[in-house]
Amino acid sequence: MLVPSKFTRLEESTLFRMKCILSGKTESESVQDIYYRTQAVFRDASEFLHALDALFVLGLLELDEDSGLIRYA
Repeated sequence: MLVPSKFTRLEESTLFRMKCILSGKTESESVQDIYYRTQAVFRDASEFLHALDALFVLGLLELDEDSGLIRYA
């Protein structure tokens, strides 16, 4: 995960790009739907998954295990 530093600008960090996941959210969507919606923002799928992991740890999204959909808190 890229964090802002002396060599990494804030706009290039994963932390900054997490807002793109939250900005266009719908009530519930699959991981694949979120990736397709935001793929232009992330350099690759691993950076996208790091952002999703961080949002999950922060409690800003949760996974509905029955349906496999992401719901936002």
